[in-house]
Amino acid sequence: MEPVIEGIAAGDPACMILGVEFIEQDASFPFGRILKSRAARALRGCELPDALKIRIRYRVADMLAAGNTPREFKEYARLLRKIGFDGLWPRMSASVHVGNEYAMRYFNYFRAIHERSPAVIPRKR
Repeated sequence: MEPVIEGIAAGDPACMILGVEFIEQDASFPFGRILKSRAARALRGCELPDALKIRIRYRVADMLAAGNTPREFKEYARLLRKIGFDGLWPRMSASVHVGNEYAMRYFNYFRAIHERSPAVIPRKR
């Protein structure tokens, strides 16, 4: 995955697709947490096509709805913040996992972003 992550950072479209497919996997991998975090961070730094943005939005929303918030979810949340919710907020707010404190932490993070600006505008670096 190291060359794929480097390709994402360089803006290679094929590597971007592989990176999104990698973060969509639920299976555990050796060093998976680190590699998935780095892939999400690299994806956050490049301009993604709309098709990949949609896949990322649904992946993060589905993980939050299931209460599945592994350690790399922090980078997924930052990635979702950058690409925006685009009408996914009603679905996310309807399926909140109240009993899971980690899922609630991220839900509150997304709610605060949504309340500030429903159309999240990416920050400039």
